[in-house]
Amino acid sequence: GEVVRMSMPSSASFDATSWLLFLAVLVNQSGRVMVPSLKTSVLADPDFGEPFAAVVGGLLSGVSIVCLGGKLLGAAFTDRLGGWLVLVTVFVMWLAATAGAIAAPTVDVFGYMWLLNSFAYTVTWGAAVQVVGAVYGEKERPAQLSKVASASRFGATLGNLFFGQLLSAGFAWRRVMMPMVPLQAALLLLCTYKYFTDSGLRASAAAAAAATPSAATRSKAKAAPAAEEASSPGALAAMASLDFWLMLLPKAMLFTYTQFFMNYIPQLLHASYGYDHGQAASLGGVAQGGSVIGLLVVGNMIYKGLAPGGKVKLVALLLAVCAAVPLALSLGPEVLPRPLVVPLAVLWGLAYALPFYIPPGEFAMQIGGKSATGLFSNLFDAAGFTFSALWNPWASSLAKDGDFRVVLLSQALFGALSLVAMPLCMHRQAARAASAKKVA
Repeated sequence: GEVVRMSMPSSASFDATSWLLFLAVLVNQSGRVMVPSLKTSVLADPDFGEPFAAVVGGLLSGVSIVCLGGKLLGAAFTDRLGGWLVLVTVFVMWLAATAGAIAAPTVDVFGYMWLLNSFAYTVTWGAAVQVVGAVYGEKERPAQLSKVASASRFGATLGNLFFGQLLSAGFAWRRVMMPMVPLQAALLLLCTYKYFTDSGLRASAAAAAAATPSAATRSKAKAAPAAEEASSPGALAAMASLDFWLMLLPKAMLFTYTQFFMNYIPQLLHASYGYDHGQAASLGGVAQGGSVIGLLVVGNMIYKGLAPGGKVKLVALLLAVCAAVPLALSLGPEVLPRPLVVPLAVLWGLAYALPFYIPPGEFAMQIGGKSATGLFSNLFDAAGFTFSALWNPWASSLAKDGDFRVVLLSQALFGALSLVAMPLCMHRQAARAASAKKVA
């Protein structure tokens, strides 16, 4: 009886792994939006404004390139090192980047800290997906992915609202960053503790198994790698498949939505609709709040309970909204009344979050297995950062003059193309799984 009472809180009542992943991703994403949400305030700084304006376009491209490098490194090392060790490294870098940005004496130093901030952010998602793939079973994974992904969007929303409110209250941009330091330090300590406790448990289990290797244990040990190998095709073979590209291309195009929500929505609200800097940053956070609803409600309550065919239809519907909303926003303030802009942005955020996170994450775990989930998850994101590195300078040059129409039309086009590719991939995967079950 005593063993049952001790195990119940961790497994049924409180899942420490799940909630620590949630907090790590939430604080990580809040830190990610820190510099973009302060951008207009830094541009207005009498000392930093002019030199920062001269380099901000290049820095945005640099951020995408650094993030691409981080994703490629993540693809190479996350599965080997394990998600928790990667997260420990992430929060060490976060602390250095935040403290460095607060104390930066020049725009160059501030820029380097932004790049380090971006590198730290970029390997977090792959680490979280690796932990989910390693710890949870196939039935639990969609709900865990939804939860961790909702932390990502919730963190971005909270960050924008928090930084926007501090700016509106009159705090200087350097002081606005200071509360992130204790939060990042706390997560560093928690992830370090989790890494060492998990390592200890694995070592104990391995020692116990080595000391008493029964015939059943030996046969399981031999069968497990073979089963893993059979269930997940070789990485190169998977990359050559049509399904891989049908999932990678929409993931890459939808990645520009994260860039638009983070870097351009506050600017759109300020330049086209007359909101002040603090209001624009806060409302940008409200717009990102749609993503939280999309993941917690649509993802966690609806999507996970659907049959494969239902999932395909739901994703198709959401991507159709992703094509329609930016098309409506492209009409501009001459046609679109100001009260409709933020609700439409919230609807767009709600629609894109689930297709952006869940089907690519499930696909990565399905074809990667426990040995290569981090590889495929990071490769998808690397494609997104590559695409964003090409798209961002073009979008930034148009947005600089307050012309968001063509930028929004590009977002509508990406939604339409994703509407074709992603549901087709999901349909093909579902059909293959169904035929495999019939044969079995």
